[in-house]
Amino acid sequence: MKILLIGNFAPPYEDENLHNLSLLNKLREEGNDCCVINSSKIPSKEKGFIDSKNFLDFVFKVIRHGYRKDIIHCFTKGYTRAELLKFIVSTIVGRFFRAKPVLTLHSEMFAVIGKTRSYLLGTPALRISFFLAHKIICGDKDTYETAAVYKTRNNFEIIPLFIHIPKNIKENESLALEKLKNKKRVIIFANIGYPSFAFEILNKLLSKYPVNPDIGIVVSLSERPSAKLQHVIEETGKRISENLVFIEPDDMRLLSTVYSRANFVIRSLRCEGNLFFSNFVISARKPVRSANYLYFPTGLLFVKEGETADLCACIINDFLWENPEEPTHLKIEDDFYDKIKNIYLEP
Repeated sequence: MKILLIGNFAPPYEDENLHNLSLLNKLREEGNDCCVINSSKIPSKEKGFIDSKNFLDFVFKVIRHGYRKDIIHCFTKGYTRAELLKFIVSTIVGRFFRAKPVLTLHSEMFAVIGKTRSYLLGTPALRISFFLAHKIICGDKDTYETAAVYKTRNNFEIIPLFIHIPKNIKENESLALEKLKNKKRVIIFANIGYPSFAFEILNKLLSKYPVNPDIGIVVSLSERPSAKLQHVIEETGKRISENLVFIEPDDMRLLSTVYSRANFVIRSLRCEGNLFFSNFVISARKPVRSANYLYFPTGLLFVKEGETADLCACIINDFLWENPEEPTHLKIEDDFYDKIKNIYLEP
């Protein structure tokens, strides 16, 4: 198949763009001809990916590279006007070239503010896009229920976001993985910046709460240069330095592997690489693991109202002190990659 993938394929990496890259790599392994348009304003690091400079440039590149494709698959969190316009363009171009337009709505803020779309632009645009799309893939039930308000035909699917677990990194090849090797629980604070609500919670967790020696705390920093902020975090958590691990936010292979060890992932909200509401909202997700993939079927948002960083840190600390003998990952038998591939093959 000839496939055009459109979405955030640029660092800093987190569950959204790691999913996009996992799907791309799996499709290429099976011999599919894949072309990638990176819709993030941040340039991609991967060779051969096509960056878009602005909306007009994006439209031109979708038309140019969508020609003679079998599938045009657009990934988005869908809660900005620019992203709404991009997946409208993707579906229209797909139909015009007789390709199958597929939309993936990654879980998060679409489920929170999706219903507040304007009646003049937002609602009609969503209805048109959902009508033209071959399939709409929603990351969880909340996103499905919000998006389904605008559906005009039965073309919706719920498929959790997944990350392929790398097999080619050995634990003794990386200092970070070596440090986490004997930890029974791992929590990731992904793409931390200052100031942010996520940083406040991490600071409270490191400074006020006793940390179980069997717990690893992984931190990736979104700021560049990051040395100053890393030093601040190291000083705050120096009493538990053996529990604390720092990794680069653009190391896709290492991040995917560390994610596979995680019991919880804490991060600020992003859309196409841009931060949203970082001072008062964070996402907390609990991964579920199968043999080859990591899934994110559920999660919650912490919203800051008053002095709540201490309370959130307390809640997270309680999670980390749960009985470590309990299973940390449920087993999922469904192969969600196969479900996406079957969508591509549908008549």
